[in-house]
Amino acid sequence: MTLFITLGLFSNLMVCTHANEFLKAPKELHEHVSEEDIRISLLDEVEGSLGAGSASKRLSQMEEQLQTIVAALPKNQYGNLGHAGVRYALHRLFVIRHGWVIHGLDTSAGVVNASSPSGVLTDQVPAYIENLFEQRLAGKGFGLHELALLAATIEHLIHNEALSKFGAAFNVHSLPVTSPVTESEAKTVLDTYMIAYIIGEELSNMTLNYAQQLHTHMPEMFLAWKDTQKFLDEVRMNVTKDAVQLDFASLAKVAEAVGERYGSFQDFECRDLKDKLVKMEYRGTGRVQLADFYKPAVSGGAGAWQFQESAGYLRQLGLLDESDPTKPSVLIANYIQSQTNCIASSGFYSVCCKNECEDLLGHLEKIIGASEASPATISALVTHLPSSTVAAQKLSDNLLQRLNEIASSNKGMVPLHGRLFAQWMHHVYPRECSYPHISGTTVATKPTEFEAGATATDEEMLQYTEAAKTTSRVEQQTDMAVEDLTPWSAEEELFVEKAPDPVAAAATPWKRSLALLGAAGSLAYSLTHILKVDSHLISGGVSKYTV
Repeated sequence: MTLFITLGLFSNLMVCTHANEFLKAPKELHEHVSEEDIRISLLDEVEGSLGAGSASKRLSQMEEQLQTIVAALPKNQYGNLGHAGVRYALHRLFVIRHGWVIHGLDTSAGVVNASSPSGVLTDQVPAYIENLFEQRLAGKGFGLHELALLAATIEHLIHNEALSKFGAAFNVHSLPVTSPVTESEAKTVLDTYMIAYIIGEELSNMTLNYAQQLHTHMPEMFLAWKDTQKFLDEVRMNVTKDAVQLDFASLAKVAEAVGERYGSFQDFECRDLKDKLVKMEYRGTGRVQLADFYKPAVSGGAGAWQFQESAGYLRQLGLLDESDPTKPSVLIANYIQSQTNCIASSGFYSVCCKNECEDLLGHLEKIIGASEASPATISALVTHLPSSTVAAQKLSDNLLQRLNEIASSNKGMVPLHGRLFAQWMHHVYPRECSYPHISGTTVATKPTEFEAGATATDEEMLQYTEAAKTTSRVEQQTDMAVEDLTPWSAEEELFVEKAPDPVAAAATPWKRSLALLGAAGSLAYSLTHILKVDSHLISGGVSKYTV
């Protein structure tokens, strides 16, 4: 893919925390993107959608990936997606494409102050762009093409951020950006870029000495580092196999590809993590009793470095089931998909474990093709829908009854994108589908932000493991229904609301095209000023590269 790269695009990133101590925990970066940058990128993608740019191929891919999701989501009175539907669809798209969890695409994202003179926080960029599109499209919502266009704009900004950071990695090693580098230099600068990506270090302020210390200690800090280096080498050789020479332009392609492929690569660790938890599972319920969860760390055996989150931290994240206060347990699916297992750092996204339930829901959406279905339809499909740990099965009478109860309060149909159906899926696939907590009862807090201490002390872990020894655990080892352990919660919350009065009045294609052309025209002024490259970013003074 050929991109017109302006290295100064993100040179105004504001860093509120600095690397002033070696081997500190990853830092959270508060970065800003100017509104002008967003408008320029938006215009690029609008032009690309009309066949005049490199975005056309990416757009067609996104439209294809979004088609099933959009078809199954509730629409507004114009037959399009509203704000909640847009965020929900985009979140799932980026998880499917790259394993990216984009900041600002969750349902709790607030309204952005688009007039802020200091720029737009990167975790608010998606909402800002969405609002910008809404203004241009007269508030009628998003069709499939407009949604793909919005997604392509966000991805375009993410690529530019990656290239800016890669330019900073070149600066750390004082490598020239206008002439070739050796294979050894290429491997070193890619390693530096990847280290910063994984542990959240800021490259723009990094010294060569600090980078060398990180290289030395990375195998101790990140146990999968050797495998990650092999992954880097494979991507580099694949991407640069036809390159005449190794230089900034060719290696920038590698940095872009690494960001897109890393989520799939690191998912093997998530699968290994899940396997370990399933081996400790309590009676097929998708839960691990907290005493068993801490046992590897207490015993000091294999995997002693894992499973050390404090009970308070697990509780705040919604990973702890305390239905029986005497036997708290960790929810396997919730734990796998939580902040505790997110790695890699970007101003726009985190790389977290893939949500296996997305594939199961996607299968249902593809066949149903609507936002709701009858209990009979869903039960017939799920009966023949296996997961990685649950074989095709006959649903119990209790599960069928719960499905009918959900439908009884919705005119005989089950909403596919609501809390009750998500809870039902958790009961059917307890190791793949997370238990859906009522909104506002949990907080997605990073370990560094949890003041009470995200890591359990030795005393805390011993407290739970010793208590389990004194409690009789003579129980049947046959599987039990999730509901026998965790009572069913009847509160419904729709992730994407249905329009009060659906009207099949979607805008005609030519009207949508006119709206997009209007968007291009209204943003054309942004091209009157070419972004300048800050002198501190690239010492060579070259502002643009064709990659």
